[in-house]
Amino acid sequence: MSGNTPQRNSEGVGLEDIHEALDSVEQSTMSVTVETVRERWRTAGAIAVLAVTSVLLFRVDGGRSIDTQVFAGITLLLLLYFLVTLRSDVGTE
Repeated sequence: MSGNTPQRNSEGVGLEDIHEALDSVEQSTMSVTVETVRERWRTAGAIAVLAVTSVLLFRVDGGRSIDTQVFAGITLLLLLYFLVTLRSDVGTE
């Protein structure tokens, strides 16, 4: 029985190597980017909502107000954060 154990272990390792090889198939940069944005749909949605709110505040107030500037600033900071982390995530994959 102990003779079968090392053989089973080596077969298991072989199967893990095959599974890892299938997982490591390279994807195009665009597909990785799209997949990462889909995973971060909440952040992308928050950016869109803040941008729409900024535009609507600009129209309602008739120009630049403190509210418009705050919402636009938060939108830009969140967009910058999103793009920087997206770039680093796509670069690591």
